[in-house]
Amino acid sequence: MTNSEIRRRILELLYKSYTEHPYNRITPKEFKEMLNIGLKELHFNIIYLEEKGYLELSKPLEGSVFVGARITPRGVDLVEDEYEFNVFFPEESIKIPDEIFVEFENLISETSGMPHISKESKELILEELKFIQQELQNKEPRYSKIKQKTESLKTRDSEIWQKFIKIIKRPSVARVLSSAAQKELGI
Repeated sequence: MTNSEIRRRILELLYKSYTEHPYNRITPKEFKEMLNIGLKELHFNIIYLEEKGYLELSKPLEGSVFVGARITPRGVDLVEDEYEFNVFFPEESIKIPDEIFVEFENLISETSGMPHISKESKELILEELKFIQQELQNKEPRYSKIKQKTESLKTRDSEIWQKFIKIIKRPSVARVLSSAAQKELGI
């Protein structure tokens, strides 16, 4: 994650905590676990956000940099202004590598040549594979549509389904699908 992405996630976590209970504080340990980053990265970004006025830190008399953090009204305003939030802290762009789409093309080609599948089933399978491939290439793929086509594909041919699942479970594809699902669910 870039520093900008770390800062965005910190503000999102603090905002969520604030909406649950305005006086909640998130500890350094909780941040490290949720963000999967080291203490040095956390301190660098958290102090930056504090100095910008987006969060306030509870500081110990001595020892560590902070013991808890909470979002300020300025931070709340920033997070709630989606446009400005995206300008200052752009969302992480998740891109599926080109080799995944090559794998889709190979599966489509392989499916076209499978003699054990009826012509009608083959056409439907190819249509579903191409739809999923195209949807994944969109800037904002629609998770519900991909899920619908995936479920349909599952019932058509187990051999193709197994090969398809290997592609769709790749980490880059899983991240894109997870992000798309979260957006649709408003998480």
